[in-house]
This record gives sequence, C-alpha cells and structure tokens, in this order.
Amino acid sequence: MLNLKLIGSVLEQQIRFNDNKSLFYDRGKSALGPSPRTLCWLLEYRARMIKVLERIFADGLLNHFTNKLAEQGIRHFIQVNQFMQFTSKDKLELAGLYKDQFMRIWSLLKNEGAGEEVVQQFFHKHYQQLRTFLIQTNGEELFKKYTMDPHLFWVPCEQYSANLQVAWLGLDVEHLDPPVLDLGCGPKANLVRFLRGKKIEAYGMDREVEELENQPFLRRMGWMEASFEKDQWGTIISHLAFSNHFTHHHLKSDGEPEAYAQKYMELLMALKPGGSFFYAPSVPFIESFVDQLPQYFVRRTRVTGTQQMTQITRLY
Repeated sequence: MLNLKLIGSVLEQQIRFNDNKSLFYDRGKSALGPSPRTLCWLLEYRARMIKVLERIFADGLLNHFTNKLAEQGIRHFIQVNQFMQFTSKDKLELAGLYKDQFMRIWSLLKNEGAGEEVVQQFFHKHYQQLRTFLIQTNGEELFKKYTMDPHLFWVPCEQYSANLQVAWLGLDVEHLDPPVLDLGCGPKANLVRFLRGKKIEAYGMDREVEELENQPFLRRMGWMEASFEKDQWGTIISHLAFSNHFTHHHLKSDGEPEAYAQKYMELLMALKPGGSFFYAPSVPFIESFVDQLPQYFVRRTRVTGTQQMTQITRLY
C-alpha cells in the first residue's frame, strides 16, 4: 500500500499542477506538462520509482490502480463540463490508456539516457492521447471554446435544495404516485432524501451519487446506460438534468439527439398509467410530437420569463 500511496501522491500533485489548464488550447504554447516535483521524482529518484512501479506490477495492483485513476479522471471531466458523457466502455478504455502510460514511463525510466526532454515528450504525447479520447467520446464541437483560452471554461453541474426543486417543478408532494424516480438526482440526492423523509418511496439515479449498502435506493449510473421497464414508475422527476442534456444534443451538430429521443420515449413508457414525468427545462421540439399521441397529456408551465417546466401524464 505504501507503493500506491507514493504513486498516488506524485499523481495528485501533478494533477493539481495542471488544474484549470485547457487540454485543447491551440493558440500558443500549451502550459500542460510535468510539474517540477514530477520531474524531480522521475529523474533524480529514478531508481526508487522503478522499484515502486515494479512492485505494483508484481503485486497485481496495476489494473486496480488504473481503474481508480480512470474513475477520478471521468469525475474531473464531468465536473469541468456537465455535458460530457461517458459509458462504462469509455471508462475501461481510459483505464487502458493509463495502464499503457505506466508501462511506458517504467520503460522510459529504465533508459538511463532519457533526460528531461524525453520526459517532456512523454507528457506531451499523453495529453494528446487524452484529447483524442475526449473527442472520440464526446465529439469535437463541445471543445471548440477550450481551444481559445489556456484556462478551462467551466460548465459545472449545480446541486439544488429539495424545496427549490419542488417549487420549480410545481410538485404536489403529498400526492405523487409512487414509486418515484429522481433522474439525475445529484451526488447528494437532496430531493430523494426529502421525499423519503416524508415516507414516500423514492429512488435516485446519478452518475455521481455514492452507492452505499445502507442506501439501496440510490443507483450510480448514467441514464443513457440504464434500462427502464414498462409500467415501472409512478412518477419520474428530472430537474435541470435529462431534458437539459437532451436540448444540448439537439442543438449540437455532432450530438446524439436520436439516442436521447429514444431514451425519452422509453422513460414515458416506463410510467404507470396515471403516472407523470416532471422535468425542466421543457423540450418543445419533441413535446409537440408526444402531444399528438392519445395516451399522453402534455402540460407546460412557465417558471421564469424564459424557462418552462413540463408535466407529461400517461393516461393509459
């Protein structure tokens, strides 16, 4: 475990060194690279780092460590921009990329002639591979703004109080049809905990929520990977989550609006007869289609001067 802690501490300070710097900046020399401390460890403590890496390899810890590193990387990408989406397959691919990098740095360190310039080249190639990974998983358009400034352009996902969500969506809490699913409930699942405190059978799903044995009502998963069975939910709620991302993909030239439209219809069919899907913002480009289907009733309510929420009820 000491070996993992050492590698972990080196990686942590390296991440902090490049924190808030854009991977995609192309209008000057990139500020991304190894920190002075990383260079010190790799060049001045070369023999020790070789032994640490070889111990990790021998103990069979590399896969475990790179999987954890991939989880942290995905989490950081999402924190930078909430519209980034990654599947389980993407996470495995990123873990494989990190695994290859550990093997390459070990090989580099064993070459006594490899100095600072070689290490700089290693990191330059590593960040190129990360850029390629992000474009392959999320398309090029999302990152256009990141090419213009050496610093990150943040689009974080906010967490809202239960009371604000109830008010924004106009929920009649005492008369919600159970079971209730909060889709994109957020890491703290504020609304789910609020509803369960009122003895309402409520569940939460979010790619950032923590799954614990004493909280089986929370599921860590993205909605695009989840399956929703027909007649499964009495109420589905999604505040500034699913429909926000749907609109993003609808407007994005290299987005996946068809996949979101299919998932949207899957969610509507997952409602029990009489159940409702409450969400904001509204998505009129598909609601106009749903409004023509006899089994659904669409109601939109203006929340602010520019924003509306939607309630879709399955009639039968």
